[in-house]
Amino acid sequence: MNRAYLDGKMKKHSHEEILLKLARADELARAGNSQVDVCKALGVSVMTLHRWRKLPLSKPEPDILQNRADDGKALTSPPAMDEMRHVLEELKLENQRLRKIVTDLLLEKMRLEEAAVTASSRQSGTQGAIQALLGPADSR
Repeated sequence: MNRAYLDGKMKKHSHEEILLKLARADELARAGNSQVDVCKALGVSVMTLHRWRKLPLSKPEPDILQNRADDGKALTSPPAMDEMRHVLEELKLENQRLRKIVTDLLLEKMRLEEAAVTASSRQSGTQGAIQALLGPADSR
């Protein structure tokens, strides 16, 4: 990524703010919050958080984290394997829920399309029956 792109994307938040929010996001995720809840707490979108995590930013300094007003805990170690498993399980559950939603929506779409085809064929059949009963229009 070139530097202009990075600078263009970070107008709203400074590097320090991003580092603090990333550290807070890690803490919230370790506490068992979903990614959506973490983003709501930080006041950013899921895509913004994802983009920030991919940025080549330097790691937060412990003294910066000590100055935070919310809890004052420093980030001391990377997430443990148990925490990563928990996050993976949470993501699997979210993926299952989203797949079910997509399946339900596709089924509903198919039902609506079938109903529309049935309604249009009934309407065409009704018009043909009316014309057959009344006979040709020029015989009147």
